This record gives sequence, structure tokens and C-alpha cells, in this order.
Amino acid sequence: NKGTETSLKNYSQKPMRILHLATHGFYIPKTEMENYKDLDFLFLDNVDTDDIEDKELVRSGLLFAGANHTLEGDGVIPDGYDDGILTALEVASLDLIGLDIVVLSACQTGHGDLGDDGVFGLQRGFKKAGANSILMSLWKVDDEATQILMTQFYKKLVSGQSKRQSLQSAQRYLREYNAGQY
Repeated sequence: NKGTETSLKNYSQKPMRILHLATHGFYIPKTEMENYKDLDFLFLDNVDTDDIEDKELVRSGLLFAGANHTLEGDGVIPDGYDDGILTALEVASLDLIGLDIVVLSACQTGHGDLGDDGVFGLQRGFKKAGANSILMSLWKVDDEATQILMTQFYKKLVSGQSKRQSLQSAQRYLREYNAGQY
């Protein structure tokens, strides 16, 4: 219950080196928007801007505690809390300057629309918010494999390896672990 959108937003303007979010991510391609027109938070007309980038950033995000109430439309959102759905547009409005790395341990968080200015999705939102680097996934991930990968990644990171070296070491470990399992 403490893993809310509101609690994450409260970290805006606070010094952090690492932000790890293990939750559910979403990305809805433009071609599929018609399938989601009944979800108010994704309805593009609700974005009060003509800015194309802003409209693109509404179609990707992260789900937090309480998102199920919003998605099911039962309207049970406690006072003082957001809807549980943090869009990339909302992320972009945060002040995360000084954040060295954000780890999005959620499926398909690296997806977005490709435009003339790059990819519009969560990565754009976190970059605009000030994150220096982002670790995210382009596909659905297995929970156990993710746990192993992340554990190894952080072990290597705190031991002094760079972010890149830590990820490569963790990936190598996971491949070896999986090879031993089968």
C-alpha cells in the first residue's frame, strides 16, 4: 500500500543516486489507442496541450498501488493520492536532477514511439526529469530471472564496477545460472 504514485512523486527535488522501481509498466502504440478509449487517463483529449510530445508521453507509464481502482473504474482513490498510474508525461514533470541511475524492473519499459527526436516513452520522461542513465527492458521478463539479474547487478555496482560492467557481469552470471539449470 505504500508503493503509490504519490510516494514516488514525493522524491522529486530530493537527492538520490539510485531509484529502483519494481512494478508493472505499460506502453500503448498509437495504432492500439482505439482499444483503450474507455480509459480516461489515456484518452488523448484529456491532455490539455497541443504539444505532440506530451500526447505521446501519455501512452507509456508505470502502475503503482491503487492503479487497479482506476483501471476498473470503481473510483475508490483515497484522498490525497493520485490515480496509481504514472505516465511518462508525469515523470517528465518531476525534478530528479542528480539521479545517477533509474532501474525500471518492469516489462517493456523501453518501448515507445519512434519520432524525429528519438523514442517517446518512459525513457524520455525520466531523461527530461533529470535521470543520468536508465536501465529498462524491451520485452516481458521472468520474475525469477529478473530477481537474479538485479541482485547480481547491485552486487557488482556496490563493489565498484561501472553501471555497464555491472550489467554485463549480471547478464553473464544469469546465462551461466540458466545453463546450469537445464
